[in-house]
Amino acid sequence: MLPNTMWLNKAVEDELKKQREITGITPNVAARIAFFKSIEAGFIYDKSQQVQLNGTLKLDKVTWLGMTQLATELLLKQRYAEFTEKELLIAWAKHVEKGIFPQ
Repeated sequence: MLPNTMWLNKAVEDELKKQREITGITPNVAARIAFFKSIEAGFIYDKSQQVQLNGTLKLDKVTWLGMTQLATELLLKQRYAEFTEKELLIAWAKHVEKGIFPQ
């Protein structure tokens, strides 16, 4: 499913760190909330979009997803059945981004 090491783009990472300073919620927990927020909003990632994951906060899958790992991976696999492991990572990162920056 998802690779063992995961990361986001720099803008999302910076926003998660800002939110930690304001709320005390760690970036990994805030990323989980953002992911499910984007799922609930009905966001669908289009893999033809150019995505650059250039953040420096590289954490293992268990740290990023915690107890939501199974649910997160199942939702991604259900929504993006044909995606490779790398494409699922990018889809996850885009979902977190859309949860942070809903636009």
